[in-house]
Amino acid sequence: MNTMVKNMAMAGAASLCMAAAAGITSCSDFLNQESKIALTEEQVFSDINNVVPLVDGLYTVYRDLRAGRNGLMINLGLDETQQGAFQLSSEKDQSGLDKYNGLLAPTSPQVAQIWAKRWPLVVSAAKVVDVLGKIEQTEASQALLGQASFFRALGMFELSMFFGEIPIIDISRSGELGTGRQPLSDVWSYIINDFKTAAQTLPPTQSDPKRTTSGAAWAMLGKAYMCAPDETGLRSYDEAKKCFEEVMKGRYSLVPNFATLFNNDLNPDVWQQNTSEAIFELQFTNPFPDQNYWEFDCGSRAIDALFGNGCYFSGYDFLLPTPFAYQTVENNGLWEEGDLRKNVSLRYDFTYVKMKVTKTDEGEVTTYDTVPTSAIPLSWTGCTDELEPHIRKFEDIRTDEKHGTYANMWNSGKNHPLIRLADIYLLYAECLYRTGSTGADGDHNAYVQKVRDRAWGGSGAPPMPTPAGDFIKNLMDERMRELCFEGWRRIDLIRTGLFVELVSARNRWANEEHGGNPIPAFYQRYPIPDDEIKTNEDFASDPNAQNPGYPK
Repeated sequence: MNTMVKNMAMAGAASLCMAAAAGITSCSDFLNQESKIALTEEQVFSDINNVVPLVDGLYTVYRDLRAGRNGLMINLGLDETQQGAFQLSSEKDQSGLDKYNGLLAPTSPQVAQIWAKRWPLVVSAAKVVDVLGKIEQTEASQALLGQASFFRALGMFELSMFFGEIPIIDISRSGELGTGRQPLSDVWSYIINDFKTAAQTLPPTQSDPKRTTSGAAWAMLGKAYMCAPDETGLRSYDEAKKCFEEVMKGRYSLVPNFATLFNNDLNPDVWQQNTSEAIFELQFTNPFPDQNYWEFDCGSRAIDALFGNGCYFSGYDFLLPTPFAYQTVENNGLWEEGDLRKNVSLRYDFTYVKMKVTKTDEGEVTTYDTVPTSAIPLSWTGCTDELEPHIRKFEDIRTDEKHGTYANMWNSGKNHPLIRLADIYLLYAECLYRTGSTGADGDHNAYVQKVRDRAWGGSGAPPMPTPAGDFIKNLMDERMRELCFEGWRRIDLIRTGLFVELVSARNRWANEEHGGNPIPAFYQRYPIPDDEIKTNEDFASDPNAQNPGYPK
């Protein structure tokens, strides 16, 4: 496999390469760094200390595949996010990810990246799992096994949610499994068993905040039980409920103020990372190479044209909220009056205090001019969505020219709390509803209310709106209010069967492309990249290698 593991004999080398992500530039550098002589793979891994850099590299590989435009690509074409108008018109091959037309095809370079970026993680993690199965079992080896199992499962979880049947990378069974697509029941058995291993071997806390814990593993195991396709026989809301109860045993708590999690422009001294709510948080920072670049892709072109990249909310309109995601319920949108999450998650006001430095005989004089939104011209492309609401969650005021060191929105580097307690409360509420059961604090509504009360300042939130008359649909809107733009929406839409209905109605570009009619259901999966099918013998010989609906 050119993008995954075409030949399992190469798995060791591919895995060693992943150690480069921890700061070493090549496989040979890794070997020389350890020994200064040529070592066999068996010699390298005879000492558990030689496995540690590879496990460390898994964190960097996953964080980096989530960073930048490639990391945001899975957010295109949803009911909460879409491309800006200029991006859509200027990058034709990319437009298919929102329009759901023939441009979303096996030849799509964007889809190829979504596929290719995740396989090094899976292969490297599988190598660690294999190696640790061959050495003496100790507390240290079990901790490494838990981390590797977590990442193999996480990579396979995302790949299967996006592509369906995928290869299973198990080094000990490589001759049996090959590199072709495997039945969903087998794929999801591996995912669930890996998360179980991680939950049972990882510690409840870690001194290094980047590292996974048993809480993160229980959370993902619960998600896996909710996401496993029905045909696998593995979907179980009862089992998911038990997993989330493990997460909620007291190690985590909601932070009182939602803004604390995201808005460092409100008060940089209050904004926090690795909070009591964070279950698994991706560790980004400024400057290069550890930033996430998200503001570059989520900011406004009009702002960049007027103020330059030294304004912390300028950018290139790659990823914007859909009208539904920024409008109020009165306008058939998402947001209720009084919900504090609205202005934390979205930018409606583009007023900017522009810094101006003037040289005088006495030296440089700094002055500031306030430029209101109404005075900002659409001077880049003239597309009106350049001053429509934008994503605010990823803005990083440390990149603003007035704040010095990282004065370029390209350098945005706030951490990303990928799994947090509010997410688990809402998933737990769904499990209680679907199983007709109650939790320690009440029924399903009680756990939704926990999240909503925080959104209204701590208490007194009205009950969740019920315009659809369907608890699951209404809960999905609540999940958007709480988790918008955080990377779970595509998975939520697929697992609940609401993808076609909600994307067709709420995504502007999909709706226009299909004249208000539903998009074809096969678009719920991405196509298998053409290059994979052509270069992987197991795919090339499989008449079902391509997902239904796409050209073979």
